[in-house]
Amino acid sequence: MSARVQTYPINGTSVGISKPVEVGHAHGHHWFSTLHPIGPDLLCEVVTTSDTAQGKWPGLLYLSRDAGESWTTACEIDSFAHTSVPLDDTRILLLPYELWPLSPGDRRNAAADGTIITNTDGVISTESVPVKFLGFDRDLDEYNGDELFLLTCGEVVRLNTGALLTTIYGRFGNRTARNQYECIAVVSHDGGFTWEYPSIVASWEDTRGAPEGPNESSCSRIPDGRLMCIYRVGSGRENPYHIGISEDEGLTWSAPKAIEPWSVLPKTLTLPNGKMLLTGGRPGIMLWICEDGTGESWHAINLAEHHNNALKDTTLHYSEACVLASGKDPLANTTSYTGMTALGDKEVLISYDQLGNGWSGSPGPWGNYDTVFVVRATFD
Repeated sequence: MSARVQTYPINGTSVGISKPVEVGHAHGHHWFSTLHPIGPDLLCEVVTTSDTAQGKWPGLLYLSRDAGESWTTACEIDSFAHTSVPLDDTRILLLPYELWPLSPGDRRNAAADGTIITNTDGVISTESVPVKFLGFDRDLDEYNGDELFLLTCGEVVRLNTGALLTTIYGRFGNRTARNQYECIAVVSHDGGFTWEYPSIVASWEDTRGAPEGPNESSCSRIPDGRLMCIYRVGSGRENPYHIGISEDEGLTWSAPKAIEPWSVLPKTLTLPNGKMLLTGGRPGIMLWICEDGTGESWHAINLAEHHNNALKDTTLHYSEACVLASGKDPLANTTSYTGMTALGDKEVLISYDQLGNGWSGSPGPWGNYDTVFVVRATFD
């Protein structure tokens, strides 16, 4: 990536953050980016529609064949998703985001079309395929017409048995209160096409002081081998992420514990050297680093501030409220949703968006476009 790298000292070591590289931009909505390795290449997936329940969320796929140095538009996609599962060296499976009953009237089993993405020497093709979520022990609530209140969001972790685990969230019951979310673990034994319910990571009853029950989440394996799940319980700096630990491969989880970082859709990753990484924000866009192996103590790097310092074009800058990451931004110029993927043992790529007109879609006071960027973070 760009030779211009800013170095940030962290506890006697350093982190190098590269100059931002643009992935793509557009009028209207062009936001909520995610990153997905596919063989030796990378895909950046971007939502091109408004932030409202709609069944399938159309988007764009961008392809990088040089580890994020440059990007080309690959294709449109009719069903965005946060989560992908590698199938082989050329294919990944995007899980569906919103879900429907497996059969009419069934509120304990859900299904929707996922997307198999194939990379054939830089040519991207897509294919719809059914994905199922089965065996919930209570009826799920209703969501957006005939859908079930069940949404995918978290990373995929391979268990010691070889099965896969991810975390999703939903609401149980019938027209339950908006904030009564529960963070749920699901396991797949067939490579990501069928998921079964083993446990609740955390319930709204465990976080009654928070404005939201546990919802958007990210799961990773921490240095001592246990599983760690970090999840959202609200939006704003006054609503920090909460953490749960599993010592039995996701069957049970520790009680929720608040940590300092905040607040929407966390992304987590553990490097081979034991450093634990977390991206997110709202307000702001942050990279947090944990070196204690527990997920309880974090050091912050302000990516919004880095972005402004690295780019001369002020039309691409973030607002002062975003950079300060304090208070409420009346017209947010980022979702604070990020993507993150490893590039090697000591490097990760992070994606984020810059919005021209907040949730209304560009153009606007912060620019003519919504733009997605990536930066490379390199660790000692």
